[in-house]
Amino acid sequence: MTLAATLSAALLLLLLPGPTNALVAAATATGGLRRLPGTVAAVVIAYGLALCLLGLGAGLLTETAPVAAPVLKLLASAALILSAVKIWRADPAGPSVSTHRIFLITLINPKALVLAFAILPPGFPSPILAVGTAAAITVATGIWGLVGIVLGRLGRRYVGAGALNRATAGVLAAFAGALMVTTAVAAL
Repeated sequence: MTLAATLSAALLLLLLPGPTNALVAAATATGGLRRLPGTVAAVVIAYGLALCLLGLGAGLLTETAPVAAPVLKLLASAALILSAVKIWRADPAGPSVSTHRIFLITLINPKALVLAFAILPPGFPSPILAVGTAAAITVATGIWGLVGIVLGRLGRRYVGAGALNRATAGVLAAFAGALMVTTAVAAL
């Protein structure tokens, strides 16, 4: 795959709705534009770390201990459910999503697996690929942050901030449920 095709595929994957994007949108919906730079930094660093760890260890771990893959998926599901509960219970007047939570959820985001094993070439990336991947992550996160700002303004006006928290929690719980079901089906 060419560099342009690889980066285009990465950007398209990163633009799809998912746990990280839901949290980014929720953070900027409640915190506005001032939350965007820290959120983008957290996502870029978490994906970078996840891709490095996947490249170095997760592939080897799941090869040598096949039971590790479903266990890791179930742990990721549990983290998503815990985040959903905390966001559901959060004070609608305050920020519902911390940058720390965005970092942790991004670290376990299944999109990192897809990036590492299906889109990015194996081995150590070239500097241009590393910078391009970071740029794709930044662009996708920025777009979801801007979506959150718009949703925050409309949501507060028409449905209230509490509804935004519950919607975000619902999205995270749905992703957790889907991950649990696919893991259980694959195990059978």
